Amino acid sequence: MKRHYRLHELEDTEFEDLVCRICVRILGMGTIAFSSGKDGGRDARFDGTAEHFPSDAKPAKGKFVVQAKHTSRPGASCSDSSFKKIFKDELPKVRKLARAGDLELYLLFTNRDLTGGMESAMLKRLGKVKGISEAWILGNDSVRQRLDMHPDVWTSMGFDRHEVPFRISPVEMVEVVTAFHAAVTDGGSPFNSALNFNFVGKDRKNKINRLSKPYYEYIQRDSLPHFHRIKTFLEDPRNDRLKALYHDTADELKQKIVTFRGDFSSFDEVLTHIWDLVVSHESKLVGKKRLVSLFLHYMYCNCDIGDHAKTD
Repeated sequence: MKRHYRLHELEDTEFEDLVCRICVRILGMGTIAFSSGKDGGRDARFDGTAEHFPSDAKPAKGKFVVQAKHTSRPGASCSDSSFKKIFKDELPKVRKLARAGDLELYLLFTNRDLTGGMESAMLKRLGKVKGISEAWILGNDSVRQRLDMHPDVWTSMGFDRHEVPFRISPVEMVEVVTAFHAAVTDGGSPFNSALNFNFVGKDRKNKINRLSKPYYEYIQRDSLPHFHRIKTFLEDPRNDRLKALYHDTADELKQKIVTFRGDFSSFDEVLTHIWDLVVSHESKLVGKKRLVSLFLHYMYCNCDIGDHAKTD
């Protein structure tokens, strides 16, 4: 089964980090990464004999310069005019490094698709640069192959699966959650008894979505008693803008869940992954993280996310 890492969903800096980690495995521990900025045409360097590149039998030896060129556009190709310009603009930097004696072997990584014809054309241009003894272009498939060969590189990035689960923009949910927290801590109306969210077919919905019994019991115990306050908050005319943000968030989550549901074995994992995305590195949610779970559970029980239970 071919694994899909969805490299286009990484940030540019994440892809650069990934490339450097791959180079540590195929070139060696002597791989030196450069910080973001004016890198002079290089994201990493290695000086010496490669451990496993281009092969164990005939490893390359010399001064490597490594570049990483990332795109967030799925299906992008090295044959695209935009990338051709990027590559053209890099050539003067490559020539400068080669003239200075800092570059003998050139290694370019990109998450764009690379055809044989385009690879030949790029290598031909690089071959004309005085001082370069050999060059390689590793496109999307080649990067994926190395991740298959060295799965620990992927997990070392903090990913616990072979594929990047979906990403979301947490801005809207963060604003809704923080506003809700302010509303329930300003001395307003106390919590009332929860509404009855035991909709017809709830057990069937849990089964369809593969939400585990222990997780649903957790929702009933910790979140259900507070659903009434969310409903009241969203229905308050003063919160119309926040209500719109709530529905925008729910719609985004619904689309992402439909698209990437197969990446998760249970809906427990889906909800936990979304929680991680929202609260990660978000200082505004310090002391309020439990409310993110509350809103996600409300969305699920209110059928804003997740497949609906079918009726006969």
